Amino acid sequence: MQQSALLGSRVANRHAALLTVCLSLAILPACAAHRSARSEIARMPERQSLDSYIAKVREASAAARPSASVTTTIESSDPQLSAALTALAVSNTADAHRRVATEYRRVGVLDLAYKHLTDAIRLDSHDAAAYDGLARIWRDWGVPRLGLGDAYRAVALAPGSASAANTLGTLLEGVGETKSARQWYERALALNPKASYALVNICYSSIMLQRHDAIDSCRRAVAQTPKSSLARNNLALAYVASGDFAHARAQFQYAGESSIAEYNIGIAYLSTHKYREALDAFQTVLKLDPSSLAAAQRASQARASALAENNDRDRQ
Repeated sequence: MQQSALLGSRVANRHAALLTVCLSLAILPACAAHRSARSEIARMPERQSLDSYIAKVREASAAARPSASVTTTIESSDPQLSAALTALAVSNTADAHRRVATEYRRVGVLDLAYKHLTDAIRLDSHDAAAYDGLARIWRDWGVPRLGLGDAYRAVALAPGSASAANTLGTLLEGVGETKSARQWYERALALNPKASYALVNICYSSIMLQRHDAIDSCRRAVAQTPKSSLARNNLALAYVASGDFAHARAQFQYAGESSIAEYNIGIAYLSTHKYREALDAFQTVLKLDPSSLAAAQRASQARASALAENNDRDRQ
């Protein structure tokens, strides 16, 4: 895309601001999908074996999940999980293990979901869906790099699977390979033109790649999934990146309740150095929800920044 030097500079500044917005917005899942696991991976000693690291991640997951008695209650009280476990007891198949893994992932017990997926692969080494499931769990654990091998196996075993292609895209995005991620999202959409999840991800990658068609891309995602708060929030981000805060606010309002929408637009203003507008937005949040500590802190930040900006002008 050809741009003048000035426009390119503005876009770059907006992109930097957008990253700050993404790290700060309230209830904005798209941002979580984009965040890299580099900091976590950086803490992994180079000489540490992958098997040892996997064991530690699973141990941490097990420690974080409910106690055995609570888990037993979940297994007995959750009808879907209970049915899946019953089916597994009757027939020890890869498909049955995958179903159990799906239900454990749904209730947030990731280490047991991981175990059942590995059991599925032990029974069927060509189970593409099981490899795809493992990749998603690594993504859920916040270490997408470690899931890339499983994701690539999934697409190799099931080249016609839109879901597997999309999963690989999300892991690539998670390690900062946004261009490659977009190619897999586009492949997922080509394989299944009704795959709204791929459209939403294409929209988000358009924003992060600073594409001129980001708003149009996000509008298409909203048109296909008009009730999706994620699609609406992404479109709002596209408007923020273009400097159109009025339309961004409207999309944030579509996506959620008023206090969250005002908080999000406040973050957008704050991150682009529009301190007075940010202060107004955070004060609106506090009127709607006086107990919001985050809004109070951001309001103080915006007020201090506005004051510092005024002092700088006076000194000039």
